[in-house]
Amino acid sequence: MNIKSSKYLTFDDVLILPKYSEVRSRKDVDLSSMDLKLPIISANMDTITGTKMAIAMGYAGGLGVLHRFWSIEDNVEAVKLVKATNNNVAVSIGVSDIEKERAIALVDSGANIVFIDVANGAHIAVTEQVKFLREKYAMNIEIVVGNFATSEAIRHFCLELNDLKLFPDAFKVGVGPGSVCTTRIKTGIGVPQLYAIMDCVSTDLAIIADGGMRSPGDIAKALAAGAKAVMLGGMLAGTQETPGEVIFPEGEKSGPIKSYRGSASKESYNSQEKSAIWRTSEGISTTVSAKGSVTEVLQDIEGGLRSAFSYVGASNIKEFQDKATFIEVSNSSLRENGPHING
Repeated sequence: MNIKSSKYLTFDDVLILPKYSEVRSRKDVDLSSMDLKLPIISANMDTITGTKMAIAMGYAGGLGVLHRFWSIEDNVEAVKLVKATNNNVAVSIGVSDIEKERAIALVDSGANIVFIDVANGAHIAVTEQVKFLREKYAMNIEIVVGNFATSEAIRHFCLELNDLKLFPDAFKVGVGPGSVCTTRIKTGIGVPQLYAIMDCVSTDLAIIADGGMRSPGDIAKALAAGAKAVMLGGMLAGTQETPGEVIFPEGEKSGPIKSYRGSASKESYNSQEKSAIWRTSEGISTTVSAKGSVTEVLQDIEGGLRSAFSYVGASNIKEFQDKATFIEVSNSSLRENGPHING
């Protein structure tokens, strides 16, 4: 991976240069990464990944991470349902003592991948949770921690663990770029997502890019920047497999909708019964158009990635990252990128 700029850039700021290719057919491209045939992970949000989404993601070759905003008992039942269809079951936990109980119950029920899910992964409570899980389960489970935005934070985190045997299997990267996240507005904290990915991959640890991607092209850029996989929320929102009922608003001409909200939104906090004078919401709650099956969305993403790989002459993800060269583009390029038949 190369970049011809020293600025803190994100997806719309760059394009990937096309190169001479010996990839004869897009079907010959191998998209596998991190034991996934398709390097796409559905976000552990309560309006994105329940059992239906996790099962569908598994069938498509990706991974669905069950959200944690339900009782431990219901969470366990969800794990059992997904486990019946897929050997890989990913769950998410927080960092409180009750989340330790959740982790034990879920792993004992068949979960083998645990995402420790907090806004700022570079935190002592996260290192303590990693130590707890490693001491109890050693390397019998995979652990993903997040979220991070700099290589410095990841290195500091690893220094605090101070033992390679305790290290997580992957780090989730993204502070503030999510489609329903307002962290940057509420706090002024964050790093442009593409730069954050490139900085964090310099640690030579496995990185999952989380947030900021609105198109298959953005996903291609995240992978080119060095991510092993990407986590999606907004791009999957409203599909049939997402939790929640389809709503038919009276008098609306826009068609059926479904709810979509950030895990740090006021509405999500209320459902979690979180309320404190020192807490502010760092997300929004909204609605999106109801879509068809997530399978159709994933097929479109897969097709875009296969094309991207072939355009630079890469037959697999390592070749794609080695051969991809980013160029910085102007705002005028954004207008040129999309359809512009009417000027």
